[in-house]
Amino acid sequence: MKKFYLLITAFLIVSSIGAQQNVYKHKLKDYKSFNQPNKPIVNSTIKNVIYSNTFDNASDWVLAHDVNDCSLDWQIGQGLACTGSYPISTIVSTTSTDGYAMLDSDAYGGANGGTEIEDSWMTIANPLDFNGYTNLVVEFETNYRRYNFETPYIVVGIGDGTGNVTWPDLDPGTDISMMSNVFHAFPSWVNGAGGGNVGDATLNPELIQVNISPALVGLDTVQLSDIYIRFNWTGTWGYAWFVDDFKIVEQPDNDLQASTGYIFETTKQGVEYGRTPINQLNSSFTIGGSVFNFGALDQTNVSFVADFTGPTNFTSSSSLALIENDSTVTFENDETLQLQVGVYNGVFTVSSDADTSGGATSNNNTFERSFEITNDVYSIDGIGNHPTGYEDLSSIGTGSWLDPGNADNFICANMYHIEQTDVLNSVRVLLSQSGTGSNPGAEISLVIYDSATFLFEPFDPQSAIYRSEPYVLTTNDVTNGYFEIDIPPSNIGWDPLTNTSIWENLSLTTGNYYIGVDLISYANTYDIRILDDETVPQPYYSSMIYLPVDQTVYSNGNAYAIRMIMGASVGINEVVTNKVNIYPNPTSDVLNISTNSNDLSELTIKDITGKIVLSQKFNTKITINTENYSKGIYLIDVKNDLGTVSEKISVQ
Repeated sequence: MKKFYLLITAFLIVSSIGAQQNVYKHKLKDYKSFNQPNKPIVNSTIKNVIYSNTFDNASDWVLAHDVNDCSLDWQIGQGLACTGSYPISTIVSTTSTDGYAMLDSDAYGGANGGTEIEDSWMTIANPLDFNGYTNLVVEFETNYRRYNFETPYIVVGIGDGTGNVTWPDLDPGTDISMMSNVFHAFPSWVNGAGGGNVGDATLNPELIQVNISPALVGLDTVQLSDIYIRFNWTGTWGYAWFVDDFKIVEQPDNDLQASTGYIFETTKQGVEYGRTPINQLNSSFTIGGSVFNFGALDQTNVSFVADFTGPTNFTSSSSLALIENDSTVTFENDETLQLQVGVYNGVFTVSSDADTSGGATSNNNTFERSFEITNDVYSIDGIGNHPTGYEDLSSIGTGSWLDPGNADNFICANMYHIEQTDVLNSVRVLLSQSGTGSNPGAEISLVIYDSATFLFEPFDPQSAIYRSEPYVLTTNDVTNGYFEIDIPPSNIGWDPLTNTSIWENLSLTTGNYYIGVDLISYANTYDIRILDDETVPQPYYSSMIYLPVDQTVYSNGNAYAIRMIMGASVGINEVVTNKVNIYPNPTSDVLNISTNSNDLSELTIKDITGKIVLSQKFNTKITINTENYSKGIYLIDVKNDLGTVSEKISVQ
């Protein structure tokens, strides 16, 4: 049985983020494109391989299902791909060219999802002889994404010498704590029967190791000569599970693994910001990580050290006299730090008396983490700063949903902690071209909500404390991979002493806010996708979505690339605003444009690709013949001595 311990020098209590009742919904199924690089499996540990199988011969496996539950089966072959409404990428394993296994639960459930408790398995056809071995590990390469509470198992079948095995009947909520021959395929995702993390995805591929040694304890020689391994899928309308390069290897005696490493400000409720403006920074940090003893032996005098280098260097360390085999320990310290502007790179290292640097299994004794302190950029995502090989990106957008009603007024938002009142100058959003891509013509409005308004139902999308004028995505935006929406100062009155307008920037006072984008694709005509940084796991409330069909907020997302640019805007000393009237809108034949400026105005009309279709100067008023214009969206810019006004029109 796995054991979990928590070693905390100073225990962190995460406060609630609102006083109202939290009714957040679990992740909703989406078509989420993953942009992580396909990373080959690299493992320098010397292994004694007892058995291996690359799925090049389907007859090596028996494929079956519980006929009382479903009719879904695994598939084995070359070139297999998901065929459902929400596919994940095909595995790019080490030997994928000669075949692999796939369980496509999404296709089986159909477009709207099934109701069956799927119970499908893939069992090695011929028995394995484990006589002479006491510590063994199942190892395989995989690509898998979890929807809600599906539970994949690894089951060790124990025969009677003639192939007769009593197999357990499993479902997603089975309590396996008393079953010595049943193991979770992804143990770090599971917290009790049927619980754990939802929406998680592996790398493609990711190497999984499951210690099956407890299943062999007490077996006689006949039983040890008649062992079978089963991949058992249970769940309802999940995504898909790919498996390849299956091995049975001997478990090393000494193998500590640095599973995670983290650093966050203690006042920011567990959110690990990728970039933090220095004026929003506190000095109190929590630094820690988890260590798994995968070896067969207990480890003594264990040291966990986090070394960070950057504009300033700092170290946080912990130690423990003993970590038992097959157990996980979390080390955690509270530290006071004085950080400066720049990028910090951290290396978390675990060692013991028997598992030291440079040893046979020391290749997995480190974990890396980077973050940046900035002058003005505030982001949960750390895209561009992650250690080499760690960056794991996906995307979500208007094309992520089967229901076309979610293609317009779909909202993605990040929660930000404002520690000191500051001006929000603009918001920059990184785009993705995966899936349906990001297309010129998509319309975006920047929206800002108080966290208590956004996170707790009933949520009203019109309750924003700020909503920008619509911004239309251009070809240049798509080419550059991002768009930026400026927040202009607002006119709050007139100063009779100076005979000038009084202007004010948008300031965010101390508190928690959701900074989001309201996306309109015009019924998927101009789809748009936002990058989501999945490299560093964040609390569920850090990134959320709103679906207009459900009128509900969901926890899809990890760290959307929605970045705040802080600091006062400049050039706000205009005395009179530029007032421009453009009508009719929409139009089919003529367009009238007038301005309150007495000076010459410059008119520019661009199509949705950014191509200039008309550039002309005029005084006070102009009429444009649009009869020969193609139907679609056009961008109007009117520039004169009073400033520039941009509007969007539709030609029908």
